[in-house]
Parts: sequence; structure tokens; C-alpha cells
Amino acid sequence: MTKPKVAIIRGKFLNQYEMQSYEPLSSHYDMTAFGSLTSFHSAFSFPVVKSVSPVDLPPFPHKMPILNRMCTDAHILFGLEKRLKGFDIAHSAETYFYYTKQVCRAKEKGYVGKVIVSVIENIPHANELIRGRSEIKSYVRSMADHFIAISQKAKNALIVEGVPQKKIDIIGYGVDTTRFAPSEDHWDYLGRKKMQTMKILFVGRLVKEKGIEDVLAAFDILKKKEANTTTKMRLIIVGSGDKKNIAREYQKKYPQDIELMEVEYKNMHEIYKIADIIVAPSRTTATWIEQFNIALMEAQSLGVPIITTDTGSIEENVKDAGIYVEQRKPEEIAQAIEWLRDHPQGRLSYGLKGRERAEQIHNQFIIAKKISNVYQKVLMGR
Repeated sequence: MTKPKVAIIRGKFLNQYEMQSYEPLSSHYDMTAFGSLTSFHSAFSFPVVKSVSPVDLPPFPHKMPILNRMCTDAHILFGLEKRLKGFDIAHSAETYFYYTKQVCRAKEKGYVGKVIVSVIENIPHANELIRGRSEIKSYVRSMADHFIAISQKAKNALIVEGVPQKKIDIIGYGVDTTRFAPSEDHWDYLGRKKMQTMKILFVGRLVKEKGIEDVLAAFDILKKKEANTTTKMRLIIVGSGDKKNIAREYQKKYPQDIELMEVEYKNMHEIYKIADIIVAPSRTTATWIEQFNIALMEAQSLGVPIITTDTGSIEENVKDAGIYVEQRKPEEIAQAIEWLRDHPQGRLSYGLKGRERAEQIHNQFIIAKKISNVYQKVLMGR
């Protein structure tokens, strides 16, 4: 029996952390991914077709704002429509990306059977200030056969914008719980009464909305009190962004205790294994709310205790497997770290809750099955 042909269109944002939930589908579907020349990743169990895109241009000042205003949206994949000929399903992402408009055009021309759009945006009418974006979103909403919302908040945003509830399924991201798995001695170590060194991990973009400044300020609070404790604090920061210069200033202050690094995704599971806790204090801004935070899902899978904020879709991701603090409150972050330092059974409890959620909810095969169910529903016209 011929497998249904499925195109996964992600352009520049084609990546391994999302695709780990799609790779199990390759035994049931004839899958091809479509990216740009500079996609984040391109090595998967299914083939990748790369197209030229404006986003592939070398960096220059204000690159994306300029390109978006010139093109309405810079995420164009030249030649995409014809390359989609013969696919039963074209699965794109976000209603405002230009390549999603191209996917819908391909359907209108009869090249593609069905269109599915995954959405993580959780603010209604976001990205509509740029000329032409509202029209793209309206066209995509009218042409798409089904939507996959990454969270309840993303679904709510689609409904506010006029998408019928019956056309939306909520399916979160998945994680390879075999690769992102605790070491054999993890639980014994996590529950030990005293730690000589407590390794605090931050993973993500080094930008204000991810709360990196709050993490650094909390670390400063802890270091100033360290002489009164028997546990030494160390901070590991993985990521890059416009606040990296601030992180470097703190690193100069604590050169032995703050480590800045960028890590390939294939090695990320090893980074979590050296962490005692992870801190992700995302902030809500006027134009952005945390959409999911994959790092927290990965930390759960490895049984790493979590400190975070109840913003955006984090609570849907973490539930009771983490400690929540107020946004923009470094002192609360420091207090939560101290509590975990002093309560080994608390560390163990949060670690176990996280691993259980990863196995029962975030597991890549569970997510892949849900995606497959949507594909079958759409193919059968239900």
C-alpha cells in the first residue's frame, strides 16, 4: 500500500527539537521536509529539500525588520509551490509566515491535497502591524484544512481570530525520552542531603523576555550570601542573544563560577546531566508571551528540578513539576534555589514529577501518534 505523501514546511526554522516527534512517522508516511539554505538543522530520517530564502542573507543591521517590511514576511521559499506537487498533505507553521501562504496557494492550484498549519503564537492578532500580514493570516485561515495548536493559549488565539474550534487540535512538543534520560545514579545524587556545589542551568535565548537578567541578579544574591553556607553556587548559561554582554559582565565578576557556552542540539542532553536545577524565569512583554519553552520539557525528561514563572503556556508544559516564582523577581528565584539546596527530598520529588510527565505526556511517540491521528482525520475528510 502506498504511503501518504507528507511535506513538512519549516523554512529557516526546520530543527531537530521539533522534528524528533515527526521522525517516528516516517514508517507510516512518505515524508519530506522543506527548509531554507540556512535551516537550523537538516539531518533527519527523511529527506530535506532546501530553497533559497531572503532569511538566508548574511546578517546586517536590523536585517529581519527591513526584510519583513520589504517582503511582508521574509520567510519565503522560492519555488516551493511547484515542489509541493503530488503531496497529499502539506504541513506548515504559523499563519503569518509567507511560506504558509505559498502552501495554501499550492493547494488552490491543485498541487497539494490538504493543508495543516501548526501554531505556537498565543497572542491574538499578533504580527499584524506590518503591512500585508493581516491579509496573509486571513488567507491562510480560509484555506487551511486543520490547525495544530501547541497549547490551549495558542488555540484560544486562533479562535479569537475566527478559526472554528472543530478545526483545531492541541498537540504539544515531544521529546526523545530515551536520549533525554537520567543517568543511573541521578536519583541518588539528587536526593543527597548536602551538595558541595550546586550547578544552576539556564538554557535559551539571552534576551530580556527569557529572564536572563533575573537569573544573573539572583545568582549575584546567592554569591553574596555564599560565605554563610557550605554549598558553592555555579551558573551554566547555554545560549546566545543581545544580553550576552550583560552575562559576560557577571562572568568577569565571578570568573570561576559562571560558564557561558553554545551547544549543538545533538549534545544538549549531556548538558542537562551536569545540572542540579534549571531556572527559566520568562517575562511577559507587550508583544510576547512564552509559547512553550522546550528547555523545560527536556529538563523534565532528565529529572532536573525546575524553577520558572507562570507566564504564557509554561503551566501547560510543566504543571506541578516545578516551582513557580513571580516575574522580574530575582530575590524569589534566589529563595527558590536556596529551598531546593536545603531540601533534598524536594529536589527528588520535583525531578521525579518531571520525568513522569515526560514519559506520559511529552514522549515523542505519544506526540507522533497524535499528529498521525490528525493526518488521518484530514485525509479522510473528517
